[in-house]
Amino acid sequence: MKNLSLRLLFLLPALLAGCAVVSENECRSGLWYERGLQDGARGRSQGLVYQIAQKCQEYGERVDSEAWLRGHEEGVEQYCTPENGYYQGRRGNSYGGVCTGPTADLFMAEYQRGLAAYQIELEYRRLLDRYESTERDLYSVRVALAETKDKDQIHRLKHRRRALVRELRRLDFELNRFTGFGFGLMY
Repeated sequence: MKNLSLRLLFLLPALLAGCAVVSENECRSGLWYERGLQDGARGRSQGLVYQIAQKCQEYGERVDSEAWLRGHEEGVEQYCTPENGYYQGRRGNSYGGVCTGPTADLFMAEYQRGLAAYQIELEYRRLLDRYESTERDLYSVRVALAETKDKDQIHRLKHRRRALVRELRRLDFELNRFTGFGFGLMY
């Protein structure tokens, strides 16, 4: 519990810092073991310590890279679990190759499984968005058909309506492939 509280205490400033490698306050704090622990637990590579050292040098501060590396090693152990592998893959997060040894294989197997589920969900959402957009287009064509008297316009709209109906059928077929994954259209 104490370890978790310590990690959360140092996680907040890093989240608030945005994309910056390290802030001036972090450089001055001297909490290099804790920073390494955070970075390792996030799956960041050891090469990050060089970027941090370079940035801190701009602020006139030195990095205790040995302390950072010790913390990083411990953080990587927390990161490289099969459960976290699935979690990272399921969210579509990239993997920086930080896991080594037998844990790497277990992590990667679950990462790949999570990534596959993520990609399936993305494809389902893409198809569902296309389906809904096509439904809106079909509605607009039907409204236009009801309002127009021009024969050429009616002919073009009917042609467009047939194409949209075919597209909806094709998309419905594609979406129904996902019912085995827990997805499916709700009518």
